[in-house]
Amino acid sequence: MTDSFQTVVVTTAREAVPFLVITALWVLVMFVLYGLFLVTKPTNVEYDAWVHGTVFLIPSVGFLGHVLSHSLEAARTE
Repeated sequence: MTDSFQTVVVTTAREAVPFLVITALWVLVMFVLYGLFLVTKPTNVEYDAWVHGTVFLIPSVGFLGHVLSHSLEAARTE
């Protein structure tokens, strides 16, 4: 019983690591894009909060699409 529990934990951890790495990369991409947005912003222009929010929206849509794709793939293989 202990071996099967250990096997389940190890398998779950191995399957979670790629997802966590991809999540970290997407977060990095979002911050890089936001940094570029701030660096290239004209000095005499002030944007509202919704403009800053849309900078995170586009990469978030890509990330959610990636998560959905992997979720559907995992559902097909089970």
